[in-house]
Amino acid sequence: MQFSTLALLSAVTVASAATIQQRALKYCGSQPYYTEKYTCYPQNGNLLCPITNGVIYQPCGRACFDPANYGCQNEKLVPTGTCNGQVYDKNSYVCVNNFLCPSTHPNVCGTACYKLSEYHCENGKLAQN
Repeated sequence: MQFSTLALLSAVTVASAATIQQRALKYCGSQPYYTEKYTCYPQNGNLLCPITNGVIYQPCGRACFDPANYGCQNEKLVPTGTCNGQVYDKNSYVCVNNFLCPSTHPNVCGTACYKLSEYHCENGKLAQN
């Protein structure tokens, strides 16, 4: 009886280990990778991007990026920031007093963004120059 129990336990252990190993190791094209450490993007030429501290890095052309710090436009990385909880492209917008404005109009008056060469702010309201 002991031999049968031991043989059964050994068979289950070997089968379980094989199942775990098959789940963990995959291929991205010809590159082996562990699914808990990388994500495969076949549409980007089998690009492998890391998973770091629970963050799944995203593809941008042939690069990988942290979506909290960058965005991707036309397969090029663009720096991003957060403004009052909203993610934005730092090349196109500025954060002024927790208010998001286009970089071409980097000032805030009340809830309006404006350009100093065209407007000024009087008592929280825009006035033309």
